[in-house]
Amino acid sequence: MALAIIVTLEKELTTPAAAAAYAKAKTGKALARESDRLDNAARTRGVSPLTSLLSVSQAVLRAQMEADGFDTSKMRLPPELWFDAAEGLKTVRALSGYVNAKLNDFKQPNPILRDLKAAEALLTAAESELVKFHFTKTEL
Repeated sequence: MALAIIVTLEKELTTPAAAAAYAKAKTGKALARESDRLDNAARTRGVSPLTSLLSVSQAVLRAQMEADGFDTSKMRLPPELWFDAAEGLKTVRALSGYVNAKLNDFKQPNPILRDLKAAEALLTAAESELVKFHFTKTEL
């Protein structure tokens, strides 16, 4: 299974354009594969790194930890964090500009740009409906 970084929304979007954005945004393998390089690019562009916008629900975290053999009954798990879609859009757009400007610095820039464009479409729809988000690292 491959790791992926995907957009998770606080609630479902209601606009018709959101359905297409949902369908495209289920990628994210390239973002996960290049997350270190993209985080460095975000810092140089002065925006929040992708990994600083990562979060997970307590239920999912608890299930993962229990599957790994941890007793979570005595642990305080961190709360799920939500961010304004505008913050994610700033990051995604800055990273798209960076990757476009430095295509030769990446082995496979096209999958990265495709993932960023899909995330941008979903975050744009989320921003128009004032829905918060976070990135989630998952296995596809």
